Amino acid sequence: MKKLYDILQISGIEYARALPLYACTVKKQYLLERLPFTAKTALMGLIPYYPEEYDAAEKKTVSVYAAAKDYHLFVKRLQENAAPEIEKAYPGFHFAFFTDRSPIDERDAAARAGLGIIGRNGLLINEKHSSFVFIFEIITDLETDFCGAEPEYCENCGLCGKACPAGGDMTLCLSSLTQKKGALTGDEQQQILKSGCAWGCDLCQEVCPHTKKAREAGTLYTDIPFFRENLIFTPDKDSISDEKDFGERAYSWRGADTILRNIKLLDNHGNHNKTIDMKGGNRE
Repeated sequence: MKKLYDILQISGIEYARALPLYACTVKKQYLLERLPFTAKTALMGLIPYYPEEYDAAEKKTVSVYAAAKDYHLFVKRLQENAAPEIEKAYPGFHFAFFTDRSPIDERDAAARAGLGIIGRNGLLINEKHSSFVFIFEIITDLETDFCGAEPEYCENCGLCGKACPAGGDMTLCLSSLTQKKGALTGDEQQQILKSGCAWGCDLCQEVCPHTKKAREAGTLYTDIPFFRENLIFTPDKDSISDEKDFGERAYSWRGADTILRNIKLLDNHGNHNKTIDMKGGNRE
């Protein structure tokens, strides 16, 4: 599959590895059944998204992944650019791109493909970019010789759980809270005010030793232009009122009311100028 890897690398995909579909955990069989071919292989790929500009920004009230435009747009562009070249290189074979709404457990498959280890916070941790990567896959009827391996796990140092405002309870995750529709309870409002974040949370990723190592080595950051352009670190009413741009942001799927509620809450309490502290608190 060397040609396929080479084609992806041109688009900035350094980490990609194929494994047979039987080595993957299928979660949505119906998505495979909809394909016009018999799926045999899942080529897993990682998209690094951390822009160096995020660290340099004086103010930021959204998670790193939400600073650039929605990564689904990048995957769509990747498919549009790469698919014709892939089909030309492998005539007679079929390829289907997936991300998020996937037929397989993407994190597990990426770990079994050797692209990273699974962290205690439930995220895939890559040796170069830590957990600041999106996962996508190409399902194909090509076959691979690689059989996959058992997933490996992090050292379980516990730092992510200690930094988590919810104590590591994913059902109470701050990121999920910022995405909750409707009115917030007083306690929920206080959690958002304390974080100074209008959308998302990166605390468990930032305190991870693998992130610290990647930052010190300078490998944490993405070189993909898509994730270094059109950055908005502190969305406000004006930026959200731009319907076209808003529709291309990761937080648009919840509708404008949800993030506007959070922005208004921070503004009303003078917290909109806070920024998420990389060590787990807040700084003015």
